[in-house]
Amino acid sequence: MKLKSILLSALLMCAVSASADNIRLPDPEKTGGMSLREALTLRRTTREFGDKDFNTQELSNMLYAAGGVNRSDGKLVYPVGMDTNDMKIYAVMRDGVYEYEAQSHSLEQIEYGDHRAECSSEEFTGHAGVNLVYVQNLEAWKDRAIPKEVARTMGIYHTGAIMQNVYLYAASENLNCVAQGTFNYAKLRELLKLNDTQTITLIQLIGVKP
Repeated sequence: MKLKSILLSALLMCAVSASADNIRLPDPEKTGGMSLREALTLRRTTREFGDKDFNTQELSNMLYAAGGVNRSDGKLVYPVGMDTNDMKIYAVMRDGVYEYEAQSHSLEQIEYGDHRAECSSEEFTGHAGVNLVYVQNLEAWKDRAIPKEVARTMGIYHTGAIMQNVYLYAASENLNCVAQGTFNYAKLRELLKLNDTQTITLIQLIGVKP
Protein backbone atom coordinates (compact mmCIF):
# COMPACT_ATOMS: atom_id res chain seq x y z
CA MET A 1 0.00 0.00 0.00
CA LYS A 2 2.84 2.32 0.94
CA LEU A 3 4.64 1.48 -2.33
CA LYS A 4 1.51 2.33 -4.32
CA SER A 5 1.27 5.70 -2.56
CA ILE A 6 4.90 6.45 -3.33
CA LEU A 7 4.45 5.54 -7.00
CA LEU A 8 1.29 7.64 -7.26
CA SER A 9 3.05 10.63 -5.70
CA ALA A 10 5.95 10.24 -8.13
CA LEU A 11 3.60 10.14 -11.11
CA LEU A 12 1.79 13.25 -9.91
CA MET A 13 5.08 15.08 -9.47
CA CYS A 14 6.10 14.13 -13.01
CA ALA A 15 2.78 15.38 -14.38
CA VAL A 16 3.13 18.71 -12.59
CA SER A 17 6.74 19.05 -13.72
CA ALA A 18 5.81 18.31 -17.35
CA SER A 19 3.24 21.13 -17.39
CA ALA A 20 5.04 23.55 -15.06
CA ASP A 21 6.52 25.57 -17.91
CA ASN A 22 3.23 25.93 -19.78
CA ILE A 23 1.36 29.17 -19.10
CA ARG A 24 -2.42 29.38 -18.72
CA LEU A 25 -2.97 33.05 -19.46
CA PRO A 26 -5.45 35.13 -17.48
CA ASP A 27 -8.53 36.39 -19.29
CA PRO A 28 -7.66 39.25 -21.66
CA GLU A 29 -8.85 42.74 -20.81
CA LYS A 30 -11.49 43.51 -23.45
CA THR A 31 -12.66 46.96 -22.40
CA GLY A 32 -11.05 50.33 -21.82
CA GLY A 33 -7.84 51.62 -23.29
CA MET A 34 -7.15 53.93 -26.19
CA SER A 35 -9.68 54.54 -28.96
CA LEU A 36 -9.13 52.92 -32.36
CA ARG A 37 -8.71 56.32 -34.03
CA GLU A 38 -5.97 57.30 -31.58
CA ALA A 39 -4.20 53.95 -32.07
CA LEU A 40 -4.33 54.37 -35.85
CA THR A 41 -2.75 57.80 -35.51
CA LEU A 42 0.05 56.48 -33.28
CA ARG A 43 0.77 53.25 -35.20
CA ARG A 44 4.37 53.12 -36.37
CA THR A 45 7.49 50.96 -36.69
CA THR A 46 10.24 51.40 -34.08
CA ARG A 47 13.38 49.30 -33.75
CA GLU A 48 14.52 50.25 -30.24
CA PHE A 49 13.51 48.36 -27.10
CA GLY A 50 14.01 48.59 -23.36
CA ASP A 51 15.10 45.56 -21.35
CA LYS A 52 11.82 44.49 -19.74
CA ASP A 53 9.75 41.31 -19.91
CA PHE A 54 5.98 41.24 -20.18
CA ASN A 55 3.88 39.87 -17.34
CA THR A 56 1.16 37.27 -17.98
CA GLN A 57 -1.64 39.84 -18.18
CA GLU A 58 0.26 41.85 -20.78
CA LEU A 59 0.97 38.68 -22.77
CA SER A 60 -2.69 37.71 -22.49
CA ASN A 61 -3.86 41.04 -23.90
CA MET A 62 -1.24 41.02 -26.66
CA LEU A 63 -1.91 37.47 -27.86
CA TYR A 64 -5.65 38.00 -27.71
CA ALA A 65 -5.20 41.03 -29.97
CA ALA A 66 -2.96 39.03 -32.31
CA GLY A 67 -5.11 35.95 -32.76
CA GLY A 68 -7.32 35.17 -29.80
CA VAL A 69 -10.90 33.87 -29.72
CA ASN A 70 -13.49 36.65 -29.57
CA ARG A 71 -16.75 34.68 -29.99
CA SER A 72 -18.47 31.78 -28.28
CA ASP A 73 -18.21 29.71 -31.49
CA GLY A 74 -14.40 29.76 -31.30
CA LYS A 75 -13.81 32.23 -34.14
CA LEU A 76 -10.85 34.57 -34.03
CA VAL A 77 -10.26 38.30 -33.77
CA TYR A 78 -8.88 38.46 -37.32
CA PRO A 79 -10.77 37.42 -40.49
CA VAL A 80 -10.13 33.81 -41.56
CA GLY A 81 -10.62 33.05 -45.26
CA MET A 82 -12.97 30.18 -46.13
CA ASP A 83 -13.25 29.48 -42.40
CA THR A 84 -9.87 27.71 -42.58
CA ASN A 85 -7.60 28.59 -39.69
CA ASP A 86 -4.15 27.88 -41.10
CA MET A 87 -2.04 30.08 -38.79
CA LYS A 88 -0.09 29.48 -35.60
CA ILE A 89 1.51 32.13 -33.41
CA TYR A 90 4.72 31.45 -31.49
CA ALA A 91 6.27 33.63 -28.80
CA VAL A 92 10.05 33.74 -28.35
CA MET A 93 10.86 35.23 -24.95
CA ARG A 94 13.66 35.40 -22.40
CA ASP A 95 12.68 32.12 -20.71
CA GLY A 96 11.87 30.07 -23.78
CA VAL A 97 9.89 29.49 -26.97
CA TYR A 98 6.13 29.01 -26.71
CA GLU A 99 3.27 28.01 -29.00
CA TYR A 100 0.09 30.01 -28.48
CA GLU A 101 -3.09 27.95 -28.25
CA ALA A 102 -5.95 30.32 -29.05
CA GLN A 103 -8.82 28.07 -27.99
CA SER A 104 -7.43 27.49 -24.49
CA HIS A 105 -5.72 30.92 -24.40
CA SER A 106 -2.49 29.40 -23.16
CA LEU A 107 1.19 29.12 -24.02
CA GLU A 108 2.87 25.75 -24.42
CA GLN A 109 6.64 25.79 -24.00
CA ILE A 110 8.50 23.97 -26.75
CA GLU A 111 12.07 25.14 -26.05
CA TYR A 112 13.95 26.47 -23.02
CA GLY A 113 16.30 29.43 -22.88
CA ASP A 114 16.59 32.84 -24.47
CA HIS A 115 16.64 32.51 -28.27
CA ARG A 116 15.46 36.00 -29.20
CA ALA A 117 18.80 37.08 -30.67
CA GLU A 118 18.78 34.02 -32.94
CA CYS A 119 15.58 35.08 -34.71
CA SER A 120 17.38 37.38 -37.14
CA SER A 121 20.72 39.06 -37.77
CA GLU A 122 19.39 42.44 -36.61
CA GLU A 123 20.95 43.45 -33.29
CA PHE A 124 17.71 44.78 -31.82
CA THR A 125 15.96 41.40 -32.21
CA GLY A 126 17.44 40.15 -28.95
CA HIS A 127 16.19 43.12 -26.93
CA ALA A 128 12.43 43.06 -27.57
CA GLY A 129 10.26 41.68 -24.77
CA VAL A 130 8.78 39.13 -27.15
CA ASN A 131 9.36 38.05 -30.74
CA LEU A 132 6.14 36.79 -32.27
CA VAL A 133 6.55 34.31 -35.12
CA TYR A 134 3.67 33.68 -37.55
CA VAL A 135 3.48 30.27 -39.21
CA GLN A 136 1.12 29.01 -41.90
CA ASN A 137 0.25 25.30 -42.04
CA LEU A 138 -0.82 24.23 -45.53
CA GLU A 139 -2.15 20.98 -44.06
CA ALA A 140 -5.21 22.99 -42.98
CA TRP A 141 -6.18 23.29 -46.65
CA LYS A 142 -5.88 19.62 -47.61
CA ASP A 143 -9.65 19.11 -47.84
CA ARG A 144 -10.23 22.33 -49.78
CA ALA A 145 -10.39 22.12 -53.57
CA ILE A 146 -8.10 25.09 -54.19
CA PRO A 147 -4.61 25.37 -55.73
CA LYS A 148 -1.66 25.48 -53.34
CA GLU A 149 -0.80 28.99 -54.59
CA VAL A 150 -4.21 30.26 -53.47
CA ALA A 151 -3.77 28.60 -50.07
CA ARG A 152 -0.40 30.31 -49.65
CA THR A 153 -1.96 33.65 -50.58
CA MET A 154 -4.57 33.17 -47.88
CA GLY A 155 -1.72 32.74 -45.39
CA ILE A 156 -0.34 36.11 -46.49
CA TYR A 157 -3.76 37.73 -45.93
CA HIS A 158 -4.04 36.17 -42.49
CA THR A 159 -0.51 37.21 -41.56
CA GLY A 160 -1.22 40.81 -42.57
CA ALA A 161 -4.35 40.91 -40.43
CA ILE A 162 -2.50 39.52 -37.39
CA MET A 163 0.39 41.92 -37.93
CA GLN A 164 -1.86 44.99 -38.03
CA ASN A 165 -3.75 43.84 -34.93
CA VAL A 166 -0.44 43.68 -33.06
CA TYR A 167 0.72 47.05 -34.39
CA LEU A 168 -2.49 48.68 -33.17
CA TYR A 169 -2.24 46.92 -29.82
CA ALA A 170 1.35 48.16 -29.43
CA ALA A 171 0.31 51.72 -30.29
CA SER A 172 -2.56 51.61 -27.79
CA GLU A 173 -0.21 50.42 -25.02
CA ASN A 174 2.64 52.85 -25.84
CA LEU A 175 4.92 49.98 -26.87
CA ASN A 176 7.50 49.79 -29.65
CA CYS A 177 6.93 47.36 -32.49
CA VAL A 178 8.52 46.24 -35.76
CA ALA A 179 7.62 43.58 -38.32
CA GLN A 180 10.46 41.74 -40.07
CA GLY A 181 10.21 39.91 -43.35
CA THR A 182 13.83 38.80 -43.18
CA PHE A 183 14.82 36.42 -40.41
CA ASN A 184 16.90 33.35 -39.60
CA TYR A 185 14.57 30.91 -41.33
CA ALA A 186 16.55 27.71 -40.75
CA LYS A 187 17.19 28.43 -37.07
CA LEU A 188 13.57 29.37 -36.41
CA ARG A 189 12.31 26.22 -38.11
CA GLU A 190 14.53 24.20 -35.81
CA LEU A 191 13.46 26.11 -32.69
CA LEU A 192 9.75 25.82 -33.50
CA LYS A 193 10.08 22.18 -34.54
CA LEU A 194 8.15 22.77 -37.77
CA ASN A 195 7.25 20.09 -40.30
CA ASP A 196 7.29 20.22 -44.10
CA THR A 197 3.78 21.69 -44.40
CA GLN A 198 4.54 24.65 -42.12
CA THR A 199 6.03 27.93 -43.37
CA ILE A 200 7.15 30.99 -41.40
CA THR A 201 5.50 34.05 -42.94
CA LEU A 202 6.70 36.88 -40.68
CA ILE A 203 8.17 37.78 -37.29
CA GLN A 204 7.07 40.77 -35.24
CA LEU A 205 8.91 42.26 -32.27
CA ILE A 206 7.18 44.05 -29.39
CA GLY A 207 8.80 45.69 -26.39
CA VAL A 208 8.81 48.62 -24.04
CA LYS A 209 10.34 51.92 -25.02
CA PRO A 210 14.03 52.31 -24.03
